[in-house]
Amino acid sequence: MNRFNKDAITWDDLPRRVELAKKVVQNVKPFVKNKKVLEFGCGTGLVGINIADVTKELIGIDTSEKMVEKFNEKAKKLNLNAKAFVKNIFEENDKYDAIVSSMTIHHIKDIKKLSKKLYELTDTVFIADLVKEDGTFHTRGNEDVEHFGFSIDELKNFFSEWKMDYKIIHTIKKHKDFDVFLITLQKK
Repeated sequence: MNRFNKDAITWDDLPRRVELAKKVVQNVKPFVKNKKVLEFGCGTGLVGINIADVTKELIGIDTSEKMVEKFNEKAKKLNLNAKAFVKNIFEENDKYDAIVSSMTIHHIKDIKKLSKKLYELTDTVFIADLVKEDGTFHTRGNEDVEHFGFSIDELKNFFSEWKMDYKIIHTIKKHKDFDVFLITLQKK
């Protein structure tokens, strides 16, 4: 069973997840007004549901059925033009004005392949994820983790065909501090 299916029930109960999502929303929302937006790794919608009110349309995708169910429950309850589907980013073929992702790419093995896929789908991407760390962020284990965060040099290499802006937007407080970056990618 996908661990995220099990975690979906209580996902939004952890204050540090909500705090991080608020920081991502604060940094992305001004740039997605009246746009068709895809959020991949949408989870329960902590980011997507909170930007959907300004978008033309928000589509969420995630590989966890239960996360997608929670996302869709929230969107329906709030009467938002947002809908999530169980899908992998590499299966996506529709075009978008912008793509958003938070705390997802460290679970994706081939980031160069991801970069190429994103380039096919949009001109603008916002990605929040962990700055390079020592492998202790996921205290439950690293069985589904492909990268222990990313250095700025790794990101520049992975997303070399894009113009990239990089900034630290948040620090997650756990047994130690873990910085979270936001990169904005624009086609060159």
